[in-house]
Amino acid sequence: MHMRRDDLLERMDAIGRSVAEQEGTLMLLALGSIGLEMERLDDYSDLDFFLIVEDGHKTRFINNLDWLAVEPLAYQFQNTKDGHKVMYEDGIYAEFAVFEIVEMPGITYTPGRVVWQRDEALDTFATPKVVTRQADAAHRYEEALTNLYVGLLRERRGERLAGFELIQVAAVNNVLLAYGETSDPFNPTRRVETTHPELVARLEEWLPGYGKSVEAAAAILRHIEAHHPVNPTLKREIVRLLQA
Repeated sequence: MHMRRDDLLERMDAIGRSVAEQEGTLMLLALGSIGLEMERLDDYSDLDFFLIVEDGHKTRFINNLDWLAVEPLAYQFQNTKDGHKVMYEDGIYAEFAVFEIVEMPGITYTPGRVVWQRDEALDTFATPKVVTRQADAAHRYEEALTNLYVGLLRERRGERLAGFELIQVAAVNNVLLAYGETSDPFNPTRRVETTHPELVARLEEWLPGYGKSVEAAAAILRHIEAHHPVNPTLKREIVRLLQA
């Protein structure tokens, strides 16, 4: 069941009205497509947000989700010490974290949209200093090459799943990071099809699926060679494993 854009926005606003009535709450910060990137908000979006509270109040908002019950909750799973993943009975899904003031300087996140705040002095938390990966293409290509080599060792040993993870996940992620700027500083696979449509055909070669990691490694190696010098000894050993 797909939610309309207005349903998601209204649910976020309803949560804002709820937290405003709670003691110890300071700010509700919407992130991602429900935050400052609302041009991306569509039927396939969910709710991502931070609840910032006074020091000493975090446990209350983690252990008791009454403040979220603006509509009946059907599912909840505490996935980290900081927050939960939840789903409402109408299918709206949300992921959130609760942080105290003292924790905020150490949290890495993208700028968000203030849904509600108790004091304008808290605005600084809406625009953090985001620490993102350095765009070092050479480093990423070297990581990808070693992913290919070790992944092929696993594959030839019969550890196909381990080989798949190194070749079709780790190596591909490193190649994407080497390729250029990503739209999500935390996940290079997000929105690749729209930001780099020229890569789609290559992705089909790099991601053929379980049991086809040798073919994937060969395609990824060809791409790296076209963009980055490959150490001849390392290439020799990768090719040896490709042909084993």
